Amino acid sequence: MDSGGVTRRLLGPRGALSELILLGLLLAHALMAYTVASAAAGAGLTPRVVVSGSMEPAFKRGDLLLFRKMSDGRSDPIRAGDIVLYEPAYGDIPVVHRVIKVHERREDGGGVDILTKGDANGVDDSAAFLYGYEPCLQRHHVMGKAVGYLPNAGWFSIAVHWKGPVVRTVVVGILSLGLLINALY
Repeated sequence: MDSGGVTRRLLGPRGALSELILLGLLLAHALMAYTVASAAAGAGLTPRVVVSGSMEPAFKRGDLLLFRKMSDGRSDPIRAGDIVLYEPAYGDIPVVHRVIKVHERREDGGGVDILTKGDANGVDDSAAFLYGYEPCLQRHHVMGKAVGYLPNAGWFSIAVHWKGPVVRTVVVGILSLGLLINALY
């Protein structure tokens, strides 16, 4: 049967079995991704995508970093050289920067003052007013400490979340077109 130059064929038993196997593989991949995400959450890991060039050359835009959530205890001290995730005083996007200085205070319960800076930035974060009008971060401002990363693993997230509805429309369109072509041929 020909409808507008597109021929449609019916799936035979082998084609139907092939489609079912493909669907099973897709579901298995989704289950594996869910399992990995659940394991990371259970281990107290938080994934974050690097969205700017402030940490180059160590981490580039689009890299995915894994952060261990900070506990209130002193079992995991923050040291100079650590990569930390913290909430800036202004804005809602957490900042990923390197700790350049830690000062332990003897008075007021032995807290710590933490100074951070992006590797590619010319000034530290206090000069950029990322802490508000405070000179340093306190330990309770730090959300996590980096424990690993995957190069370029965050580009899809950047495309979908940062480039807006145009990219989402294109992605949905491509997936829909693929399903349509698969159904027709």
